[in-house]
Order: sequence, then structure tokens, then C-alpha cells
Amino acid sequence: MLRAYCLTILCVALAPMPVHAKTLTAREVLDEMLNRTIVTRQFGMSVTMRYRPGGVVSAKALIGSVDGTWRAKGNKICSTFPSGPAKGTSCVSFMRAGPKQYVSSEGVRFRVID
Repeated sequence: MLRAYCLTILCVALAPMPVHAKTLTAREVLDEMLNRTIVTRQFGMSVTMRYRPGGVVSAKALIGSVDGTWRAKGNKICSTFPSGPAKGTSCVSFMRAGPKQYVSSEGVRFRVID
């Protein structure tokens, strides 16, 4: 019993501490994503996105493509699409998940490929 207790304490002490990712500022998001190709999976399919200067965002998937608008609002990026599965406005923040990898406040993973 004492051996099991000591083993448990040792495992807890040696376990890696969780890393608390910080929310990127809107400027950091734009510095890392603006005018670059971004790939994600949404609605069960691969989606390629590009945030362009001037507030235009484009999304392409197997079922078609759509252009919308984006704007920074605090530390969030708000995207509005006139049609498609993501129709309407969505405002999300981002955290870094690795080199050129991000996760949104909605839990969606993104990867910058260029």
C-alpha cells in the first residue's frame, strides 16, 4: 500500500505541467495570417481560407467558394459570410497550438501553409 502511494506521488511530481496558452492579439493574428493560405476542417470537409487586406476573406471547399468580410474587434477576428455553411457573422479569438498552427475560441484548428 505504501509502495503504491509513493509511486502515485512520484508520477504526479514528474508529470509535465500543463501549458496555458495565451490568446493572441488581433495584431498578432493578422501578422501571422493576413494574406496567407490557411487550412482547416469544418463541416466535415477541408476548407482553405485567406484573409486579405481591405477586409475580404475567402473560403474554398469541395462544395464551392464564398467571399465574405472580416474585421478586428478587440482580440477577436469577426468574419461574415453571405451564404454557405458558415453564413452569418462569427467572432473568434486564437491561441497558438504549435508552429503555424492555431486553435480558435470555438475549438477549430487552423494551419498556415504559406
